Amino acid sequence: MATTIASLNLTSTDLLSDSLSLSAIATLTTAGSSTGLTQSSGLTRRTTSAASAAAIQASVLYRAGDYTANGANKVYIKNMSGTAAQYFTVHIDQEEIGRLYAGDWMFMPWNATSGTKAAFTVTIAATWAAGDTWTFDGITMTAADSTTANIAAQIDALNYPNWTTTHVATESTVIFTARYASDATEVVYATADGTLDTAGNGTADISSSTAGTASESDITIRPSVHTDMTYETLLIHE
Repeated sequence: MATTIASLNLTSTDLLSDSLSLSAIATLTTAGSSTGLTQSSGLTRRTTSAASAAAIQASVLYRAGDYTANGANKVYIKNMSGTAAQYFTVHIDQEEIGRLYAGDWMFMPWNATSGTKAAFTVTIAATWAAGDTWTFDGITMTAADSTTANIAAQIDALNYPNWTTTHVATESTVIFTARYASDATEVVYATADGTLDTAGNGTADISSSTAGTASESDITIRPSVHTDMTYETLLIHE
Protein backbone atom coordinates (compact mmCIF):
# COMPACT_ATOMS: atom_id res chain seq x y z
CA MET A 1 0.00 0.00 0.00
CA ALA A 2 1.33 3.42 -0.95
CA THR A 3 1.27 6.31 1.52
CA THR A 4 0.67 9.68 -0.12
CA ILE A 5 0.20 12.81 1.95
CA ALA A 6 -1.23 16.09 0.66
CA SER A 7 -0.76 19.29 2.61
CA LEU A 8 -1.82 22.91 2.18
CA ASN A 9 -0.53 25.99 3.98
CA LEU A 10 -2.06 29.45 3.71
CA THR A 11 -0.34 32.35 5.44
CA SER A 12 -0.90 36.09 5.26
CA THR A 13 -0.27 39.06 7.50
CA ASP A 14 -2.61 41.46 5.73
CA LEU A 15 -5.41 39.55 4.00
CA LEU A 16 -7.59 39.58 7.11
CA SER A 17 -7.81 41.88 10.10
CA ASP A 18 -5.68 39.32 11.95
CA SER A 19 -2.78 37.24 10.67
CA LEU A 20 -3.83 34.14 8.71
CA SER A 21 -2.12 30.83 9.29
CA LEU A 22 -4.08 27.85 7.97
CA SER A 23 -2.76 24.34 7.55
CA ALA A 24 -4.51 21.20 6.34
CA ILE A 25 -3.12 17.73 5.77
CA ALA A 26 -4.62 14.49 4.44
CA THR A 27 -3.45 10.98 3.67
CA LEU A 28 -4.87 9.96 0.30
CA THR A 29 -6.93 6.77 0.49
CA THR A 30 -9.42 4.91 -1.68
CA ALA A 31 -13.10 5.81 -1.34
CA GLY A 32 -14.55 4.85 2.04
CA SER A 33 -11.47 3.04 3.32
CA SER A 34 -8.09 3.53 4.95
CA THR A 35 -6.23 1.87 2.08
CA GLY A 36 -3.81 4.20 0.35
CA LEU A 37 -4.21 5.12 -3.32
CA THR A 38 -1.69 3.14 -5.35
CA GLN A 39 -2.18 4.28 -8.96
CA SER A 40 -0.79 7.35 -10.68
CA SER A 41 -0.57 8.84 -14.15
CA GLY A 42 2.94 10.03 -13.33
CA LEU A 43 3.97 13.66 -13.13
CA THR A 44 4.00 15.04 -16.68
CA ARG A 45 4.55 18.33 -18.45
CA ARG A 46 3.16 19.36 -21.81
CA THR A 47 3.68 22.45 -23.92
CA THR A 48 0.70 23.65 -25.96
CA SER A 49 0.78 25.75 -29.11
CA ALA A 50 -1.37 26.50 -32.15
CA ALA A 51 -0.89 28.15 -35.53
CA SER A 52 -3.01 31.14 -34.51
CA ALA A 53 -5.37 32.36 -31.78
CA ALA A 54 -8.31 31.12 -33.85
CA ALA A 55 -6.81 27.63 -33.90
CA ILE A 56 -6.53 27.22 -30.12
CA GLN A 57 -8.17 23.98 -28.96
CA ALA A 58 -8.88 22.47 -25.57
CA SER A 59 -6.97 19.29 -24.73
CA VAL A 60 -8.36 16.34 -22.80
CA LEU A 61 -6.22 15.74 -19.73
CA TYR A 62 -8.14 12.80 -18.30
CA ARG A 63 -11.07 10.84 -19.71
CA ALA A 64 -13.53 9.64 -17.09
CA GLY A 65 -14.05 6.31 -18.84
CA ASP A 66 -10.41 5.38 -18.23
CA TYR A 67 -10.64 5.55 -14.43
CA THR A 68 -12.68 4.25 -11.50
CA ALA A 69 -16.06 5.99 -11.27
CA ASN A 70 -16.90 7.58 -7.93
CA GLY A 71 -13.40 6.84 -6.70
CA ALA A 72 -11.32 9.07 -4.44
CA ASN A 73 -9.24 10.24 -7.39
CA LYS A 74 -7.14 13.41 -7.01
CA VAL A 75 -5.95 15.77 -9.77
CA TYR A 76 -3.06 18.24 -9.66
CA ILE A 77 -2.57 20.85 -12.42
CA LYS A 78 -0.10 23.77 -12.49
CA ASN A 79 0.46 26.56 -15.01
CA MET A 80 4.23 26.73 -15.53
CA SER A 81 4.13 30.01 -17.45
CA GLY A 82 6.16 32.95 -16.21
CA THR A 83 3.98 35.51 -18.01
CA ALA A 84 1.41 36.90 -15.58
CA ALA A 85 -1.38 37.40 -18.13
CA GLN A 86 -1.23 33.84 -19.53
CA TYR A 87 -3.71 31.34 -18.15
CA PHE A 88 -5.17 27.89 -18.69
CA THR A 89 -8.92 27.43 -18.40
CA VAL A 90 -9.88 24.13 -16.76
CA HIS A 91 -13.21 22.46 -17.50
CA ILE A 92 -15.01 19.37 -16.29
CA ASP A 93 -17.25 18.51 -19.22
CA GLN A 94 -18.86 21.85 -20.13
CA GLU A 95 -18.47 23.39 -16.67
CA GLU A 96 -15.65 25.85 -16.22
CA ILE A 97 -13.74 25.18 -13.00
CA GLY A 98 -11.61 28.31 -13.31
CA ARG A 99 -8.45 29.83 -14.69
CA LEU A 100 -4.93 29.02 -13.65
CA TYR A 101 -2.74 32.07 -14.19
CA ALA A 102 1.07 31.98 -14.29
CA GLY A 103 2.32 29.94 -11.34
CA ASP A 104 -1.20 29.01 -10.17
CA TRP A 105 -1.98 25.41 -9.34
CA MET A 106 -4.93 23.33 -8.25
CA PHE A 107 -5.47 20.07 -6.38
CA MET A 108 -8.98 18.67 -6.41
CA PRO A 109 -11.03 15.47 -6.03
CA TRP A 110 -12.46 13.88 -9.18
CA ASN A 111 -15.17 11.22 -9.28
CA ALA A 112 -14.58 10.24 -12.95
CA THR A 113 -18.24 9.62 -13.76
CA SER A 114 -18.30 8.29 -17.32
CA GLY A 115 -21.02 8.09 -19.94
CA THR A 116 -22.01 5.03 -21.95
CA LYS A 117 -19.84 3.62 -24.70
CA ALA A 118 -21.64 3.06 -27.98
CA ALA A 119 -21.64 -0.52 -29.27
CA PHE A 120 -22.91 -2.49 -32.23
CA THR A 121 -22.63 -5.96 -33.79
CA VAL A 122 -21.45 -6.76 -37.32
CA THR A 123 -22.67 -10.07 -38.77
CA ILE A 124 -20.76 -11.56 -41.71
CA ALA A 125 -23.11 -13.63 -43.87
CA ALA A 126 -24.07 -14.84 -47.37
CA THR A 127 -21.44 -15.51 -50.06
CA TRP A 128 -18.02 -13.93 -49.71
CA ALA A 129 -14.89 -14.51 -51.77
CA ALA A 130 -11.19 -14.10 -51.13
CA GLY A 131 -10.27 -10.52 -51.93
CA ASP A 132 -13.59 -9.01 -50.81
CA THR A 133 -13.13 -5.97 -48.56
CA TRP A 134 -14.94 -4.30 -45.67
CA THR A 135 -13.88 -0.83 -44.55
CA PHE A 136 -14.76 0.81 -41.25
CA ASP A 137 -13.24 3.64 -39.21
CA GLY A 138 -10.62 4.14 -41.91
CA ILE A 139 -9.42 0.52 -41.68
CA THR A 140 -9.89 -2.03 -44.50
CA MET A 141 -10.18 -5.78 -44.05
CA THR A 142 -9.41 -7.92 -47.12
CA ALA A 143 -10.86 -11.42 -46.92
CA ALA A 144 -8.30 -14.20 -47.12
CA ASP A 145 -10.97 -16.80 -47.95
CA SER A 146 -14.76 -17.20 -48.16
CA THR A 147 -15.43 -18.58 -44.69
CA THR A 148 -17.57 -16.08 -42.77
CA ALA A 149 -16.14 -17.00 -39.35
CA ASN A 150 -12.61 -16.48 -40.68
CA ILE A 151 -13.61 -13.09 -42.11
CA ALA A 152 -15.07 -12.10 -38.74
CA ALA A 153 -11.80 -13.14 -37.11
CA GLN A 154 -9.87 -10.96 -39.58
CA ILE A 155 -12.08 -7.99 -38.75
CA ASP A 156 -11.49 -8.59 -35.05
CA ALA A 157 -7.71 -8.81 -35.51
CA LEU A 158 -7.42 -5.27 -36.91
CA ASN A 159 -6.82 -2.16 -34.81
CA TYR A 160 -9.45 0.58 -35.15
CA PRO A 161 -8.71 4.17 -34.04
CA ASN A 162 -12.03 4.72 -32.25
CA TRP A 163 -13.30 1.22 -31.46
CA THR A 164 -12.34 -2.04 -29.76
CA THR A 165 -13.65 -5.42 -30.91
CA THR A 166 -14.75 -8.75 -29.42
CA HIS A 167 -15.07 -11.98 -31.35
CA VAL A 168 -15.69 -15.62 -30.41
CA ALA A 169 -13.84 -18.17 -32.52
CA THR A 170 -16.04 -20.04 -35.07
CA GLU A 171 -18.73 -17.35 -34.91
CA SER A 172 -19.47 -14.91 -37.73
CA THR A 173 -20.17 -11.85 -35.57
CA VAL A 174 -17.95 -9.09 -34.20
CA ILE A 175 -18.96 -6.70 -31.43
CA PHE A 176 -17.59 -3.17 -31.72
CA THR A 177 -17.38 -0.97 -28.61
CA ALA A 178 -16.36 2.69 -28.71
CA ARG A 179 -13.09 3.47 -26.97
CA TYR A 180 -14.66 6.46 -25.27
CA ALA A 181 -18.13 7.39 -24.13
CA SER A 182 -19.89 9.72 -26.55
CA ASP A 183 -23.36 10.75 -27.61
CA ALA A 184 -25.82 8.79 -29.75
CA THR A 185 -24.54 10.19 -33.03
CA GLU A 186 -21.61 7.79 -32.82
CA VAL A 187 -23.79 4.75 -33.57
CA VAL A 188 -25.43 6.58 -36.49
CA TYR A 189 -21.97 7.31 -37.83
CA ALA A 190 -20.94 3.68 -37.37
CA THR A 191 -23.95 2.39 -39.28
CA ALA A 192 -23.19 4.62 -42.23
CA ASP A 193 -19.43 4.12 -42.16
CA GLY A 194 -19.16 0.37 -42.87
CA THR A 195 -18.38 -0.05 -46.59
CA LEU A 196 -18.52 -3.47 -48.25
CA ASP A 197 -17.02 -4.42 -51.62
CA THR A 198 -17.84 -8.02 -52.51
CA ALA A 199 -17.70 -10.10 -55.67
CA GLY A 200 -20.72 -12.10 -54.53
CA ASN A 201 -23.65 -11.23 -52.31
CA GLY A 202 -21.74 -11.11 -49.03
CA THR A 203 -23.22 -8.98 -46.27
CA ALA A 204 -21.87 -7.23 -43.17
CA ASP A 205 -25.05 -6.06 -41.50
CA ILE A 206 -24.81 -3.81 -38.43
CA SER A 207 -27.33 -4.52 -35.68
CA SER A 208 -27.82 -4.61 -31.90
CA SER A 209 -26.72 -1.01 -31.54
CA THR A 210 -26.30 0.54 -28.10
CA ALA A 211 -26.50 4.31 -28.15
CA GLY A 212 -23.71 6.07 -26.36
CA THR A 213 -24.06 8.90 -23.87
CA ALA A 214 -21.41 11.55 -23.46
CA SER A 215 -19.20 11.54 -20.41
CA GLU A 216 -20.02 14.31 -17.96
CA SER A 217 -16.68 14.54 -16.19
CA ASP A 218 -13.78 14.50 -18.66
CA ILE A 219 -11.17 17.08 -17.61
CA THR A 220 -10.00 19.48 -20.32
CA ILE A 221 -7.58 22.39 -20.36
CA ARG A 222 -7.38 25.32 -22.80
CA PRO A 223 -4.52 27.83 -23.11
CA SER A 224 -5.21 31.56 -23.39
CA VAL A 225 -2.64 32.15 -26.13
CA HIS A 226 -1.50 30.24 -29.20
CA THR A 227 2.20 30.62 -28.43
CA ASP A 228 3.98 28.07 -26.26
CA MET A 229 2.49 27.50 -22.80
CA THR A 230 3.43 24.67 -20.44
CA TYR A 231 1.40 22.94 -17.77
CA GLU A 232 2.25 20.23 -15.25
CA THR A 233 -0.21 17.59 -14.13
CA LEU A 234 -0.57 14.48 -12.00
CA LEU A 235 -3.52 12.14 -11.40
CA ILE A 236 -3.54 9.90 -8.34
CA HIS A 237 -6.35 7.40 -8.68
CA GLU A 238 -7.94 4.12 -7.72
